[in-house]
Amino acid sequence: MQLGWILLTIVVFLVVSKLISVLGQEPKGEKIRFVSNKTGDILEMTLISEKKAEKSEKKEPQGFNQNDFLVGAKMAFNAVVDAFAQERTDTLKTFLTPQVYEIFEKAIQERKEKEQKMEFSLISFVSCKIVKQSDEKNPMSVTVDFVTEQINALRDKMGQVLEGDPIFIGKVHDIWTFQKANKNTWIVSATKSEALND
Repeated sequence: MQLGWILLTIVVFLVVSKLISVLGQEPKGEKIRFVSNKTGDILEMTLISEKKAEKSEKKEPQGFNQNDFLVGAKMAFNAVVDAFAQERTDTLKTFLTPQVYEIFEKAIQERKEKEQKMEFSLISFVSCKIVKQSDEKNPMSVTVDFVTEQINALRDKMGQVLEGDPIFIGKVHDIWTFQKANKNTWIVSATKSEALND
């Protein structure tokens, strides 16, 4: 009888010891899926413990998501460059600070005076990444590095090509700074562009 109690005590001790050791371990990454009800798209992500997340991820300012921001930055980039080529100054005013708009508007006026036309096509984004993010909230600014494939050509009033090539796809490197104008609006506060040689 005593032997039975001794064996039972040993089994209980081993089970409790195993349970304690498992509970004491930091949870490992666990893959889960979220499905969008609207689009049916499946997003897979890995859950990690809060303690581990604090060490591995830099906290972003409240209400700021880098991935969502870059999607918007790409759309703004395409809209601005296309509006510049098509001389749509009203569109440019909505995306640019007054200082940057003045530069773009001056270049457009010079083209008009010379009766020149600009042709532009954005083929693809090779890369798009945030290279600088201010810690200040008022105003918050984010600098984005773009590498794109574009077709650019400048023609005179007779249609002759003065610069660029209407069929050549070239790589262009741009660095733009976006400034938060208000809670839901970002505008371009600085631009820098240069052609890249393959």
